[in-house]
Amino acid sequence: MKSKSFLLFISFLSALAFAGCEKNSESTRPGGSPSPTSILRLKTTGPIQSRYEPGQVTALCEQAISEVENKLAVIANKPESLSERPLLAFENAIGDFWDQTQPLTFMGYVSTDEAVSAEGSECEQKLGQLVVDIYTRRALYQVLVSQKAESDQEARLLSQTLQSFEQNGLKLADDVLAKVKELKTKLAQKESQFSTNLNTDTSSLELTAEELKGAPADFLNRLQKTDDGKLIVTTKSTDYLAVMQNVSVAETRKKVMLAYLNRGGETNTKLLEEAVVLRSQIAQALGYKTWADYRTAPRMAKSSEAALDFLNNLKGKLAERNQKDFQQLLNFKKELQPQATALDQWDISYFSYQLQKRDYSLDQEKIREYFPANQVVAGIFEIYSKLLGVSFVEVQKADVWAEGVKLYEIHEGSSGELIGYFYTDLIPRPGKYGHAAAFPLISGRRLANGKYSLPIASMVANFNPPTADKPSLLSHDEVETFFHEFGHIMHQTLTRAPYATLSGASVAQDFVEAPSQMLENWVWSPQILNQISGHYLRPEEKLPAALLEKMLAAKNFQQGAAYTKQLLYALFDLSLHTQNQSVDVTKTYDDLYRQIIGQEPLAGNHFPASFGHLMGGYDAGYYGYLWSEVYAQDMFSQFPEADLTDHEMGSRYRKSILEPGSMKEALELLREFLGREPNADAFLKKLGI
Repeated sequence: MKSKSFLLFISFLSALAFAGCEKNSESTRPGGSPSPTSILRLKTTGPIQSRYEPGQVTALCEQAISEVENKLAVIANKPESLSERPLLAFENAIGDFWDQTQPLTFMGYVSTDEAVSAEGSECEQKLGQLVVDIYTRRALYQVLVSQKAESDQEARLLSQTLQSFEQNGLKLADDVLAKVKELKTKLAQKESQFSTNLNTDTSSLELTAEELKGAPADFLNRLQKTDDGKLIVTTKSTDYLAVMQNVSVAETRKKVMLAYLNRGGETNTKLLEEAVVLRSQIAQALGYKTWADYRTAPRMAKSSEAALDFLNNLKGKLAERNQKDFQQLLNFKKELQPQATALDQWDISYFSYQLQKRDYSLDQEKIREYFPANQVVAGIFEIYSKLLGVSFVEVQKADVWAEGVKLYEIHEGSSGELIGYFYTDLIPRPGKYGHAAAFPLISGRRLANGKYSLPIASMVANFNPPTADKPSLLSHDEVETFFHEFGHIMHQTLTRAPYATLSGASVAQDFVEAPSQMLENWVWSPQILNQISGHYLRPEEKLPAALLEKMLAAKNFQQGAAYTKQLLYALFDLSLHTQNQSVDVTKTYDDLYRQIIGQEPLAGNHFPASFGHLMGGYDAGYYGYLWSEVYAQDMFSQFPEADLTDHEMGSRYRKSILEPGSMKEALELLREFLGREPNADAFLKKLGI
């Protein structure tokens, strides 16, 4: 998942929407084995400011706002005084503003200083309101609409820029435009507050060792303790999954799930409900039937009807397979508990994991031993280096915002030219963004002096932390998450698009996940797993062939249930945003849960309050995860199975998909890469339907 602040920004720039993926490395590998030579140790600095004193973020945010306001005032009121044409002046002003403020709002997600984090969130809220204001200014629009493009590149920029204004009501009467502006400002405030509430959530439970029976020893050993000896389990995804998959005490799983599904609680529930009403009012003022129609218009789907047809078609095809997966878990529960008659929501992860261990002899804790984070990261860097023709250089003693954060340079493989930077922030800590996401910090774009601005991004995740006697050990799912999020990083940093608003991953929201989803396939390749694995005590010992065979055999285990869950989220999103009335979001979700999953939801849950996607840029867009996977699997079908690091195919992928940004429509990019029209054959084959 991409950063919320970026999504907020881009959703106004291009009427697009884009997280999550809800799905502490040392300088050498465990055991003293050196990291691969593609990761060198050279520099002692950093490309952006990463630590701030209280008050600095606020001051810099206000300064950036003042500067962009001055620039926009000249464009709107005295365009004849500009040294460049108004279209480019506007684009550069927005690009400069973006580069100044993204590192500031990012602090709201990662800073270890509560005051600085709060300032980052407050800055993000101000920016949301300002962007609404900018793209509803008629004087600016009138200057830009009179512009003539002098090249094909400028023609694309002009059309997308005007679309951003027009999607915000610039073709409407002044009174309607004023109404839209007011409503969007209110909406931006609620979205920002919702995200802040989730980012700053520190809810936890105090449980006894007996209540955590079955949990891995490593997990128990790293938990903090209360004065009376109880163990503190947080609602971070790492703790949550450890409990839900391993703890045999059903009541504990229920308690932990209830806490997890109540992050944000009634406060965020109310904010989401208010946002849904505001969105409906905005859409109707702009001449759209629903918010979903408004949001899908500039995307690949083009309408809410097309998105719903896609989901409902999958719903029918997945139903039978999901029912089989569900019955498989219920039968297993009955084997262990003969008196059982039903499968509860808090049972699914537990019995799925236990059945997987029994039928496939797959113990995820054993698998973790072969995926020490430092070795996995080094191996992944080698793979991406060969595939995409780049190299990564670690910046030693870089200025970073927290312990364990690392900074890397990206170099062109053939020439050694420096072309970008990225950070990795992989271990959970209090107050940090709770899932996995790629945050663009500085845009790649062509500067006035003809040089190309070096893009900068950061990967944020919450992987299993190290313990006193073990390094951070990743599950296979976490390895998959790394491949996915690093795919976003490459999309953001290998861009060669000339304009900030069209560079990197600022493509249609229902395509933006496709490049990263495609790369998830890499973690099922024996070639790739052999390259990135190595026992944490004996790095030369790769993932055993027998264990790999079991993993591959279990690859499609409960896949119907997994895709049905994604279908549930997508249909819930569109059900909220295809009606024009106030809605009880919790009841709507619970009703859909019963209908689609086929079981009773956990009483007292407030899942919508923690569903950050719906207030972070994926509103009326969550369907994009499934939609874009169609294209992801189609692209993957082009890579030679015998060598997923094939540089020739990787170069084609880089040039056709990663570098253009949004300089072309997504379908155009796909046709260029595939050499034909895209189709769903590979996707349906993967699902076995």
